[in-house]
Amino acid sequence: METVARPSASEQGSPTPSFSGAPEPSPRTGTGPVGRAEQTAISASDSGVPLPGLEAVTRPPLTILHLSTACTPSAPGPNSPSLPGEKGLTPPGLPKATGGSAGASHVSAATTSAPSGQQVKTPLPLLGATALRSDTRAALEQERTASVSAGTREAIARGTGQSATLTAVPLYPYGAKANDKQYVDRRADFNSPVFKPEIGFPFGKTLRDSLYFTDNGQIVFPASDSDLFPSPNPLPGGFSGREKTPMVAVFWDNADFSQGDGATFYQEFVTLDSAEHPVVRDVEAKIRRYLKTSYSAKWTLKITWEKAPAYPARQPVSRTNTYQAVLTTDGVKSYGLILYQDGGMQWDYTRLGATNVLMGYSSGDGFYRNDDLTRRPPAAKYRPDQFRGYNTDLRGLWLYGLASQERVNYRVQCLAWLSTQQDPAGWNKDLPSCPCSLPPAASEPRYRRSRGGLADAQVTLLYPVSPNRYGAGVRCLYNSRNELVDGRQERSWKAWRHVASYRDPELKFQAWCCRLAGSPQLCAKYSQKRPKTSCAGYRQPRPTSSSEEADSYSEEGRD
Repeated sequence: METVARPSASEQGSPTPSFSGAPEPSPRTGTGPVGRAEQTAISASDSGVPLPGLEAVTRPPLTILHLSTACTPSAPGPNSPSLPGEKGLTPPGLPKATGGSAGASHVSAATTSAPSGQQVKTPLPLLGATALRSDTRAALEQERTASVSAGTREAIARGTGQSATLTAVPLYPYGAKANDKQYVDRRADFNSPVFKPEIGFPFGKTLRDSLYFTDNGQIVFPASDSDLFPSPNPLPGGFSGREKTPMVAVFWDNADFSQGDGATFYQEFVTLDSAEHPVVRDVEAKIRRYLKTSYSAKWTLKITWEKAPAYPARQPVSRTNTYQAVLTTDGVKSYGLILYQDGGMQWDYTRLGATNVLMGYSSGDGFYRNDDLTRRPPAAKYRPDQFRGYNTDLRGLWLYGLASQERVNYRVQCLAWLSTQQDPAGWNKDLPSCPCSLPPAASEPRYRRSRGGLADAQVTLLYPVSPNRYGAGVRCLYNSRNELVDGRQERSWKAWRHVASYRDPELKFQAWCCRLAGSPQLCAKYSQKRPKTSCAGYRQPRPTSSSEEADSYSEEGRD
């Protein structure tokens, strides 16, 4: 069954202030042997930055196209072109239809010279006065007509001659100056290192443990560390929701870094209990603004594909793609921000073997989306930097909600508790050992007991009648066969205990970290704060008098 996230309405008004680009990087001068991965904290001279417009290389003459409109490009109009959306919905920022092929407009575009002192009026939304390169006459005509908005046509019909464009989103700073790591493998296809957020990443209905990105514009969530694969060619029909491998398609098409051009950069931000990086604060602000929801990130990953060449890369490489993805989660909600550099999406789609670029996501459990732009002609879908993004009012910025359900994340709760705990070395001196098997109550007056569960599931908890001099204690758990199954040192001794984890805080913390979190790493961290204790060194007490024995049985009866 298809499950598609419904967009919230974009807030109108001026866009949220964002980051500006860094200086132009100097080129790299060596790539190393074929197949060797490069992963370094690169030098400042290799800093990646948002690139300027189209390359200033030898090319055919440029045709300058000017926008003529009196409305914002997203304004609805009676003659808007068609764009089918999942479940009959059309996301904001993509015009609704009255007809046409693949959403392309049939408004003619004039490119003849204007009288002196006047601009040529051409119905091309969002591009403004950008100079477009066209390799063929047909491609130029397709580029002119593929993205005509309702507001543009209305302005032309009224003859207002006014010009308006949407603001383009700037990329986040990246490269050495942004403290990014660079990763590139000079082969036709490569995968990044595997990232493992401690809190997991909610995607669809499932909490995913790990992810990696590829040179081909994908972010993949593998079932295991050995389940890594190259997949250069996008699905011709897009996602169906039946995919077994969860994936975010940032700009999924066949790239080729093998000839020494282009690179990828990444930086991971963990903000569980630390001051937030400016990138994280800006990501949070965008989510709050566009989706109208409260959000504070606990884990964020920024990925940049810089000057990615199309396959097969031919020297000299002159037309490349530069774009970013930011994945972020608080452990319950999760989002993906996609940023396409203004003027930086330059692949020559007329020379590709196939034009099936895919943008969207599939969670692996039925939650998926094929972005509507990928249904447009190549002249449109290979230039996402020139379109208003999904769920936003900025050109080149897409914002996806990636969790289809919100549920308790016990990893977050465990980590929050762990962050408040002292080192046991300061409180665990002179604590007793646990009896190796559950002794009769009369024979062990140094411990109290509490029972819980039924029949074979019955558990008995022993705990000392008094704490050590630091106020700490131990707990000893026994199964229905009176076998010791777990012994722990505890920071705070309590006079009364309960076997049920929902009634006993110490058992609840262990349940969060070791049973419910589903993370062996977190259970190991729990053991660092609550060290295990065994029956080594346990000595039975001397026999008690009849009066002491009576007191012990009375204590057990109260529990």
